[in-house]
Amino acid sequence: MAQHFTEAEWQQIETHLNAALAVDPKAYGLPERRDGSVVLMSWNIRKFGALTDRDGPKKSPGAMRMIERIAAHADLLSIQEQQEKTGALEALVTALGPDYDVIYSDVTGRSPGYRGMSERFAFLYRHDHVRLGHLASDLSYDRTAIAANMNEALKASFDTSVPGEDDPGYLERLMAWVQNTTQMVGAQFSTFVQFIRSPHLVEFVIEGPEGRYEIYAINAHLVSGKKRERQQEFFALLEWLLHDSRKTVSERGKIIMIMGDLNMDFDTSNDRRRIGIENYVTSINAKRKLDAKVNFPFLDGNFNTNARRTQTYDHIAWLADDTRLPRGRHNDLAGTLGSDQFDYGMFDFTQLFVEAGPGRMPDGTPDYARFAHDLSDHLPIWVRLPLPAADQRRFTTT
Repeated sequence: MAQHFTEAEWQQIETHLNAALAVDPKAYGLPERRDGSVVLMSWNIRKFGALTDRDGPKKSPGAMRMIERIAAHADLLSIQEQQEKTGALEALVTALGPDYDVIYSDVTGRSPGYRGMSERFAFLYRHDHVRLGHLASDLSYDRTAIAANMNEALKASFDTSVPGEDDPGYLERLMAWVQNTTQMVGAQFSTFVQFIRSPHLVEFVIEGPEGRYEIYAINAHLVSGKKRERQQEFFALLEWLLHDSRKTVSERGKIIMIMGDLNMDFDTSNDRRRIGIENYVTSINAKRKLDAKVNFPFLDGNFNTNARRTQTYDHIAWLADDTRLPRGRHNDLAGTLGSDQFDYGMFDFTQLFVEAGPGRMPDGTPDYARFAHDLSDHLPIWVRLPLPAADQRRFTTT
């Protein structure tokens, strides 16, 4: 493994960032904290767990300072890849000071006695603008639904793997199928059964001078397997939320806010992903007599959110009837309405490391190996919303 940045190199990076921010407070996409708005952020912080192990610090002091610096720009930060051990998270909260607090889920993605792809989901929030609500829950399917999904998956697997009884290889293929499926390998199934890691929902209330946002924040890290698996999990999550929107959004006025690593690369472009989502939402709305309104702004903004800047894995998106939140047709207004108004973006630390020097290879390309493990292989993304006020802008359909 390549050597991580040295302490001197981290200081060089910090000096470069300070100088850049002095010239442009929005340098590299780092959002300013402003009195009249809130910044909602999501970040997959790679293997964010214990502070140390037998080999020393899990993340270098420089990486921890950078994580602290980024987190300090958020009023609400959704963290993925929070590991079972929470030493680094607790150190982060302590470093940020008494204005911050944290809530996180139990470990998900494994069963007792099995390792699995397990992690926690964490939310870090500032008390002055964000208040913890009353609800916290995993999103999952009950036993009846899982059994139905499993039966459907097994039937689909059988139909595609085992020939008819008159086929000479029927018995051999049947026995092979039985032996294979008893291993319960999810990747073998062609239909959705259950989330690999149950998304976690926490209610947050953002108070303003006049009014509030009541947000059901969904922290999710969907499967990173084959294209088919990614697509199944994403649309299963979207369908779950669309069905729930009748009572949470339409009746109770809540805002469902997805803040996570959705591993969306199951189409060849963001335009195709956006069209696919729009068609799916339209279909579910018609089928279930819903009127859910969904906005995935990062599919409009040409943001590639992994550190290599090749995929838009990470998203902050919402289902809402609240006209204080923009619809998809309004995304091109981001950053044009005023300093405390709707905006969204991404902190591109890859570009920072290249331009500062330590993250640049001799040919000028990023030296990912030096920071992808120590800091992260994902870039933090953010959305800015104005604090609720009686006269704030409304995004209408006209």
